[in-house]
Amino acid sequence: MLHAATIRIVAMAVTSALCLPFAIASAQAAEDEAETGFPYVLQVESGAAEFDSGDQITITSVRGNRAHLEPGGRYRLEGSYTLASADSADLAWYATTRGPSGSKPVTNDEHTRIVKGSGKFHLEKTLLDDGWLHVSFWVNDHSHGGIYFGEKGFENTVLRKKGWSDFSNDSPGTRPDRKSAAAHLGGITLSDPANLAIMAYLGDPVPPPAGLDASYSPTNLMAAFTTLSRNQGLQIKRLAVDNSEFPFLVYGVLAGKCEFRVLQAGLQQMKGYDYGGSVVGSTDQGGTYFALNMIPHNQYPSCCVVACNRRLMVRLQLRADSFRQEE
Repeated sequence: MLHAATIRIVAMAVTSALCLPFAIASAQAAEDEAETGFPYVLQVESGAAEFDSGDQITITSVRGNRAHLEPGGRYRLEGSYTLASADSADLAWYATTRGPSGSKPVTNDEHTRIVKGSGKFHLEKTLLDDGWLHVSFWVNDHSHGGIYFGEKGFENTVLRKKGWSDFSNDSPGTRPDRKSAAAHLGGITLSDPANLAIMAYLGDPVPPPAGLDASYSPTNLMAAFTTLSRNQGLQIKRLAVDNSEFPFLVYGVLAGKCEFRVLQAGLQQMKGYDYGGSVVGSTDQGGTYFALNMIPHNQYPSCCVVACNRRLMVRLQLRADSFRQEE
């Protein structure tokens, strides 16, 4: 005769034995679903990272329904975490946009609630626009450290350094144990409130619009400026194009003295181009350094006109000064 306790033990053992195949099958089904819905395996590369003491996020795999990271694609990210600096946090996959944009909806697949300790996680995200991807802890609705990443071999997708801190509300020096991102660049303290205010006002670089007219490619801009110079009797000593963001700028050095009005007048005679601002000055050798925007305002993305204009004068001065200092 079997005792009741013995019967319960036997029943539990039988139940566990029956459940094990189902658990294995369930895990296999989840893996199969990930491979079916996200058939491409992407090689990722870590970028800028900043964590509080004892915290860590490690990305182990990224799969997608497209072969590369691009707007419109949907992706699945898997990784592990250690949270030591807070009792709980929201672990989220977000994107820092490169240009001005409105708020984006956050889906349940993009974040998960975790508690203090270590564990594994997976998140899914549809890329709505071009931006720097990162996985971060959020505590009390504030960023609490994280890691940026991108696709290996595609350098423009990886944010290497960030000029801000996820812990900027802390008093300086209160957390010496914190692993911090680079906070200085060329002797400038990037976390200084005044510098942060200027950076926030300028915003992010504006990428060139899709389907930009070939007339405004770097090669054709240089050709157009060469034509302008010939028409105005100007001699080019140095010429370059800044295509790091939009609008692209032509800059360089001219022989002899030249006022901006000469450039302005020349552009008014050229079809398809316009005078959109310039910085002009004299070199120590008697030449003229300059930076010039030749792209008409009707080529600006309608959502980014303010952002383009805010950054334009700073960029013009920056590019003009780069050749003045070399002359």
